[in-house]
Amino acid sequence: MNSLNTEKWNRILVRFLLAFSFWEAISIPLRMLFFAKFYFDPTLKSMFVPITDVFWLGPVFSDLTFTLAFGFLYALMKESLPPGLVGGFLVGILVSFIGFISPMVWTLSLTNFAPTVLVWVWVAYYSIFTISTAVIYSVGWNTED
Repeated sequence: MNSLNTEKWNRILVRFLLAFSFWEAISIPLRMLFFAKFYFDPTLKSMFVPITDVFWLGPVFSDLTFTLAFGFLYALMKESLPPGLVGGFLVGILVSFIGFISPMVWTLSLTNFAPTVLVWVWVAYYSIFTISTAVIYSVGWNTED
């Protein structure tokens, strides 16, 4: 495994900007699409705040830190992945499974802290985020280091 040299930093930062800007462009409509059903449910009304009361710095900062951290992770494991989109999809699916699906299966089997459908919609939302970020990081990454 090689260290992070200047060329790798440039690759990480360019792909970080692409992945972050892509995700921020589609995240708000995707959130509205995924969570609109639950927003109008009277039993879940206390879990959601109106869109005008959302402090948007929180979700944007969360997306920013995840995208940047995922870029570092992808750069460090790039040498051991299949090249191109296959590696991106593989990493995205594996990280989604390890980071979101498995913990939610375990948590829902022990507790019932939220409605099951809401939890799985949240998992699907972040899995799409992870897979799209991994694919963006994998596209065009030069394998000749």
